[in-house]
Amino acid sequence: MTRRYWNINLEEMMEAGVHFGHGTRKWNPKMAPYISAKRKGIHITNLTRTARFLSEACDLVFDAASRGKQFLIVGTKNKAADSVEWAAIRARCHYVNKKWLGVF
Repeated sequence: MTRRYWNINLEEMMEAGVHFGHGTRKWNPKMAPYISAKRKGIHITNLTRTARFLSEACDLVFDAASRGKQFLIVGTKNKAADSVEWAAIRARCHYVNKKWLGVF
């Protein structure tokens, strides 16, 4: 796998609120290495580690796309639905942006 440079800015991640994790009451102990602090009942995520892993994930997706692999983009939160649709259409991918509670 070829390492590439992705423009991942820690300040922009802070502004976007990426560092805010889940509440301290409900958490998976396996996430302990990725948590840098606890404030006001919320875990604060280690952004330098997040940026490194995000860069590795971008490399994997880029390599898979260059080999012609297909992707499914999923984002069913109301705020994410439009962005998911826009990104998937732009990338010519399949996408799911609405929840469907079907009756069986």
